[in-house]
Amino acid sequence: MRKKKRKLWLQALSVTAIFYIASMILGTLAMYYSSRSTYLTAKNDMMQRDLAHIKSVIEERSGLSWFLSYSKDHVDEIRQGMTTDDMVALSELPFVDSQDPEKTLDSFNDEQKLLYAKDVYSTLWFMMDSQFDNYDYISLWLMDISEEDPGFIYYEAKASPEAYNIDLPDYDPSFNNNVLGDRRELKLDDHPAIGSLRSGDFEEVAFEIAPSDEKKSGNNYTGYIPLTGSGIHAVLGIDYNWDAFHSELLTQIRFMIGIMFIGMVISAALMMFFVSRIAIRPLAMVQHTVREYIRDKDMQNAMYRLDKITSRNEIGVLSDDVTALIREIHEYTTNIKTLTKEVMEALAHTIDAKDRYTNGHSFRVAMYSRMLALELGLSSQDQEDIYYMGLLHDIGKIGIPNSIINKPDRLTDEEFEIVKKHPVYGYEILSEIKSMPALSTGARYHHERYDGKGYPDGLKGEQIPFLARIIAVADSYDTMTSNRSYRKYLPQDVVRSEIEKNIGTQFDPAPAEAMLKIIDKDKNYMLHE
Repeated sequence: MRKKKRKLWLQALSVTAIFYIASMILGTLAMYYSSRSTYLTAKNDMMQRDLAHIKSVIEERSGLSWFLSYSKDHVDEIRQGMTTDDMVALSELPFVDSQDPEKTLDSFNDEQKLLYAKDVYSTLWFMMDSQFDNYDYISLWLMDISEEDPGFIYYEAKASPEAYNIDLPDYDPSFNNNVLGDRRELKLDDHPAIGSLRSGDFEEVAFEIAPSDEKKSGNNYTGYIPLTGSGIHAVLGIDYNWDAFHSELLTQIRFMIGIMFIGMVISAALMMFFVSRIAIRPLAMVQHTVREYIRDKDMQNAMYRLDKITSRNEIGVLSDDVTALIREIHEYTTNIKTLTKEVMEALAHTIDAKDRYTNGHSFRVAMYSRMLALELGLSSQDQEDIYYMGLLHDIGKIGIPNSIINKPDRLTDEEFEIVKKHPVYGYEILSEIKSMPALSTGARYHHERYDGKGYPDGLKGEQIPFLARIIAVADSYDTMTSNRSYRKYLPQDVVRSEIEKNIGTQFDPAPAEAMLKIIDKDKNYMLHE
């Protein structure tokens, strides 16, 4: 049953009007006693403080230097903003080392680099727009001052009430993306700080006031502060007009500042109390529920949390809509997973049908691989991934002639060289499945050895993807525990001895030791076919 809708904007307007009237009365009394001279004395400290705060937040972002360079060649792509798929993919990006982010970012593919650049740009969006709205500036911007490309704007804040609403689940970081790549005309004679900064004099010019580019009349100033770091030639700048304060605050700030402070605290507390009850807490619950569902895919928990939202305004309606959407997504995801599993298993049947001596091999390797992943404490997602990798690890055998695959005798050297090509064939086939890149990894590397004597690439140790090292153990276990045309399956103690003997040479110690634990638990040798 849908909740009866009330107008949220009327609720918010009522609270805002009460807050505004109280603030204006107290503010007028307090500002009456303030003075122009006191405020002007503090102006430099204020601008420097604000810029220093913004600078500190920006420079904490990993990969900033890389982003400043990358963004110049990818303006149009970054300005498109982040989609819902991008937000999901962002959570799957490898961890970027804050000590050496460029090293990690250089290892990203083009899609990952663009996604990470969009995320850095979103950080600039949130931080700079929210700061811009908090202070009465003409403009706030981040700009290149290098000799090669002076005046290139990385970001310029815009007035945006939405900048406060960063907890909204449907925010759109692209709405201000039209500023990347804009330019300012730098007149170095009017900006002595720029000349000093371009020469690398960051210590001497930590902050400087210069006439504003925007306007030449009255008291218009530009404050600069450099971004430091290897390869960075950029500054943060604030354009500010002090005329309003000169005219309004000529004789103010004396002994009524205490009243204004107390009044503002009380008004802010009352407003936050009501706004929190009406909007913030319900919105936060919707947001957290959506995020937890994206992370855990727990529909029952999401339904329970959303049902606790009793608001009868737009937020209550939003809760109902999100509930319906989660149900639909859950049903759709379940169907997709079922289809994926059925398709993968059908392919595995096709692979096993080609070799009459190893029927069921793909399914057993998939099962053993998932058991190993569980024993190793890998995530449920990794367990699912490795199951599918195991199912299709031998898909490259489709490219091997049947006469070799089904040969009852041992293969000749020439025939074995042909068989050794199946990992490459499998990799080429599965590489076309862009949505599941791990599949091709398992196909290509499951015959690599920990000591580097495997094939097709002769990789060694940590060079071999970890999930492929797990599949290698599972594959060998099934080979030894299954009947072959040239021999019967091996006894369990022999299998265990072979795996233990090859730890550190053929097998990675971690999955091999996990396999030994599984074998030791299998007292009756139930795992072999």
